[in-house]
Amino acid sequence: MPFYELTLITRNLAKPDLYKTLHRAAKTLLEHGAVIRELQSLGHRDLPHKLSAKQTKESTYSSNYFLISMYMSRDEQTTMNSVLHKDLDILKSKFVKIEPEEQIECTLDEELKPVTQRQSVQDLRQNQKVGHFTRQKIYKRVEKEWRAIPKSFPIAPMRE
Repeated sequence: MPFYELTLITRNLAKPDLYKTLHRAAKTLLEHGAVIRELQSLGHRDLPHKLSAKQTKESTYSSNYFLISMYMSRDEQTTMNSVLHKDLDILKSKFVKIEPEEQIECTLDEELKPVTQRQSVQDLRQNQKVGHFTRQKIYKRVEKEWRAIPKSFPIAPMRE
């Protein structure tokens, strides 16, 4: 089962009504096979834009935000999306699939070594393949540097 985060934005409700709304949403999630891991209240915040209530069409400018972390199957997630969308006390609901984080291995001791002693650099040197064009560029650069070096010719001995 994939891991989802559900963001709920509710109408401006009193605490008992807010509790009933959250209880109803959590109960329907559990009935549809979700395993709720965490329920977070993000507080009462201003909305980024005006939202209207579904039935009364009253404008809402601030609301309560909730974040529910859960495991749920993909099929049930699509049905739950439509069920929560029909709830009159919930203005918005959005499911976000959270991908598991990859475990990063610490290679600090390898990176602190001098460049020539690192295993990755040694592998690059052993398996290095240089194409024809690159060889030509290297040859021309070396030749140019060689010509730029002033050559000193031996001075002939004086004639008598």
